[in-house]
Amino acid sequence: MAIFILSFIIIVLAAMIQGITSFGFSLLAVPLLALILPLDQIVPMLVVFSLLLNIIVFTKLKGTINKTQMIILVTFGLISIPLGIYALKVVDDEWIKLTVGLIVIISSVAMNFGLKVKFKNQNIAYGLTGLLSGILNGASSLSGPPVILLLSNEGVNKGNFRKTLATYFMILNFFSIPIFLLNGFLTSEVMLNSAKLLPALLIGTFTGIGLGDKLPDHLFRKITLGLIFIMGVLTLISAF
Repeated sequence: MAIFILSFIIIVLAAMIQGITSFGFSLLAVPLLALILPLDQIVPMLVVFSLLLNIIVFTKLKGTINKTQMIILVTFGLISIPLGIYALKVVDDEWIKLTVGLIVIISSVAMNFGLKVKFKNQNIAYGLTGLLSGILNGASSLSGPPVILLLSNEGVNKGNFRKTLATYFMILNFFSIPIFLLNGFLTSEVMLNSAKLLPALLIGTFTGIGLGDKLPDHLFRKITLGLIFIMGVLTLISAF
C-alpha cells in the first residue's frame, strides 16, 4: 500500500509538471519511481501514460509547430527507439541513468549562463536530436532532454514550445507502445499498475495545463531550465 501511495503522489506531481511545461513527466517520474520499482516495469508504464497525457495536452494547447522540423524529429526518433530498447536489455540501469543525468545537468547549466549553440544546418541539428531522443526513449522513457534543450537553445516561445513538445512526444509514444509490446515489456502486471494509477495521471495533467496557461514567457523559460537541472540531479541520485 505504501508503494502505491508514493507512486500515486509521484504520478500526480509529474503529470502536473508536464501539463505546465509539456515536458517533465518521465524526467520526474523515472528517478523517483526507480527508488521503489524496477526500471523494466517503470519505463513501459510511463510510455503508456505519456501517450495518454500528451494526447490530452495536445488537444488543449494553442500554438504552432514547424512541420518540416517535426517530420525530421519524428523520423530519426523512431529509427533509434529499437537501439534504446536493446540498451535497456543489455546495459545496467545505473549506467543509463548516470549518462542521462550528466548530459542533462551539464546542458542545463550551460544554457542557464546564456551559452547557445549556433547551427549552420538546422535540419541536421533536428535529425541528431531525434536520434538521441529515440535512444533515450527506448532505454529510459526520457526522450525529452535533447528536444527540450534544442528548443530552448533556439529561443522558441512558450506556446510553440509546449505545442511542439506535446506533438512530438505524442507521436513518439504512439509508435513506441507496439515496440515495447513485441519485446515483452507490456506485461499484465504493468497494465494493471497503469490502470490503478490512471486517476493520478488525470488529476495532475488537467491541474498543470491550467497553471501553465497563466505563466509569462520569461518565467516559463526559468522554470524550464530549472526543471531540467533538477531532473538531471534526480536521475544521477537514482543511479546510485
